[in-house]
Amino acid sequence: MSPLVLPVLVAVVVAGLGIPVARWLEQTTYRKPDEVDEPYPGRRWWVPVALGLSAAVVMHRVWQVPDDAVPGWPVAAVLTPTLLLVTLACVCLAAMDLDVHRLPDRIMWPTMGTLLVGLPVAAMVGGGLEPLLRALLAGLAAGGFYLLVALLSLARGSLALGLGDVKLAAVLGTGLGWFGWAEAMLGIYAGFIVGGLFAVGLLLTRRVSWKGDFAYGPAMMVGALVGLLLGGPALAGLA
Repeated sequence: MSPLVLPVLVAVVVAGLGIPVARWLEQTTYRKPDEVDEPYPGRRWWVPVALGLSAAVVMHRVWQVPDDAVPGWPVAAVLTPTLLLVTLACVCLAAMDLDVHRLPDRIMWPTMGTLLVGLPVAAMVGGGLEPLLRALLAGLAAGGFYLLVALLSLARGSLALGLGDVKLAAVLGTGLGWFGWAEAMLGIYAGFIVGGLFAVGLLLTRRVSWKGDFAYGPAMMVGALVGLLLGGPALAGLA
């Protein structure tokens, strides 16, 4: 069987499931009372597409790319539902962040909980202790880095990064760290760069001011996909 068959099949199924998710997001039930009068974000046609593409990247990394952290199908079988749930949550968070510039805790904390349950199980069925410890350390490092950046930006009077972004960095760092330090470092760094470029674009088009805020979460998620897809090959190229 071609190594692309499973990622493509999963992408199609997940994209189909993304249609009702998009309809739910269009109802904007996640808004707080002081946000209900904000402009309607429009149809979320991109949600199924983002879900499908993200799921394909995740499945390719979990099942098709040889890696010491994923030694066999029992581990991959545990990682599959764990990371697909995280993917679903991240796409929902991206849509909410684009709408109200906020990453709700009611989705963020269960997402972290999913990783903190799924990854230890993956370690017990064959993944081993090393990738689990690396994932936890990577999550702490990513969250700590973004917390430092958030505090520095706050000291300069900017609200570019919030605590939601800090928690998201911890989630993404934990998930990426399971696969390797290269994936975690490239994913977090790429998200930082994508977010910076996005911010520059908004500033140049005068959509935000220097002290304004914008949705940084989606850029972080794009960076995580880059790290997941290219982290291993990037490290091999430097070896």
